[in-house]
Amino acid sequence: MTTFGEWRRGEGRDASATELALPEAARLFQGERAGFPTRLTACMIDLALIAAVMFVIWLGISIVQLIFSPGVDVQPPTIGQLVVWGYLLAIVYWTGAWATTGRSLGAWAMGVRVVNRKGEKLSWPMSFLRAIFCVTFPIGLVWALFSKRNRSLQDIALRTIVIYDWYVGHPEEAVRPRETA
Repeated sequence: MTTFGEWRRGEGRDASATELALPEAARLFQGERAGFPTRLTACMIDLALIAAVMFVIWLGISIVQLIFSPGVDVQPPTIGQLVVWGYLLAIVYWTGAWATTGRSLGAWAMGVRVVNRKGEKLSWPMSFLRAIFCVTFPIGLVWALFSKRNRSLQDIALRTIVIYDWYVGHPEEAVRPRETA
């Protein structure tokens, strides 16, 4: 049986085209736990995407109202409505992303993936719980600054891991998390 270290060094297998396409520096981080700056950047990309989607939805609603009710004054959404829309949209977006590929667009851009402690993609219920936890308690990510294993409070509570993984194939074939002391 090939150990993960042997697999990473290329012993006992042929290098795939995906691995060969990765820069050498990126190959060294495959399977490592992602740090706070990378995770924060991925989160900021996701939040910008969610804000853009919310704006497009509001714009679409406004245009439909103007077409079908031209005399009615179109009001922008209140802060409370924006918070609720953003909260629900983030939960749906992250749940779907983590349950299907293990990564959102922000995570894809930063080369990270969310996996369970065995290195497998999250189930739908676990993805949903993690999404609720991340949206409800976003400050939990700050714990990754102090954790020796780069784990947020969400990761600790739900036993998930965020790893560097630039592999673009099916999540089950992706790299597994490295064991850290």
